[in-house]
Amino acid sequence: MNSGLKRGVWILNTLGLIIYMVWLYSMGDREILRAQDGILYFLPCIPFFFVYLLMIPPKPHSTNEEGDKPASRSSTETAPPPSSC
Repeated sequence: MNSGLKRGVWILNTLGLIIYMVWLYSMGDREILRAQDGILYFLPCIPFFFVYLLMIPPKPHSTNEEGDKPASRSSTETAPPPSSC
């Protein structure tokens, strides 16, 4: 993703979240935190956090010398003793 586009999306997402939270704060006449249905007012905040999570760069994959095979056990590690059932 282009860094300018990413910065623009980040700024728009942050502004949207701030505007929504200010709108919730302006509803001072309702007790949304004490009402049973008050959580419904906070559900639209979830997509804002998904956008933030999608903008986090992925971790690079670590590759072994042998490709995608898992690393073999070293000689110092021992296998667990067999169970006697």
